[in-house]
Amino acid sequence: MNAALLSLLLFPILCCESASAAIALLDNGPDPLRNWAFEYGYAYITHDTIDNVALARTSVADGPAGGHMQLFTAAYRLGEPAWKIGGQTYKPLLELPLTLGVVDENGRSPFPNYAASFQVRWRDFPWNEWVSTTISMGVGLAYSEKIFLMDRQTHPGRYRSRVKINWPTEISLALPQFPQYQLTLFIMHQSGGHIFDRGGINDFGFGYRHGL
Repeated sequence: MNAALLSLLLFPILCCESASAAIALLDNGPDPLRNWAFEYGYAYITHDTIDNVALARTSVADGPAGGHMQLFTAAYRLGEPAWKIGGQTYKPLLELPLTLGVVDENGRSPFPNYAASFQVRWRDFPWNEWVSTTISMGVGLAYSEKIFLMDRQTHPGRYRSRVKINWPTEISLALPQFPQYQLTLFIMHQSGGHIFDRGGINDFGFGYRHGL
């Protein structure tokens, strides 16, 4: 692992370390995996903007730049703060998801994509007794071994960076009696954020998450 990749993966940890001191960290228990959630996702590469993807007005890209990604995520639970809003107490989860993505484009061999983010998972919904629901959003960094063909296709003539800002968004649904077994729908948005470059790529997919 080169120095640039190591710095990429450690950056969110260093950023959130000071913030974690302000929240109630989860107690260490006998089970070393109790503070982890694990997830598998299958995503389709699109040629649309993030607005169209979020509004479900998108389609799977074809041609050499089209394809899919497989995503393997381990999310560490940083804490569970108590937020008082309007006389109610809410307890979202603060997480550090670490994701390995395998990008399989139609026009070339698969290559890895790495991402580390800080995210908030909201769990307090009034319909949870019928459908256990969570919604998570986050921000972090991503590094791709190769630049996506779709990134070049949708931004012709522009400089493209392998390092991107990662913006994961996800909704999970589960049976109330088994909240740890969750089906997920998600958007994987990675873009330069006018820092590394301008514009990026958008994928949407579904998967399975195990964890509370």
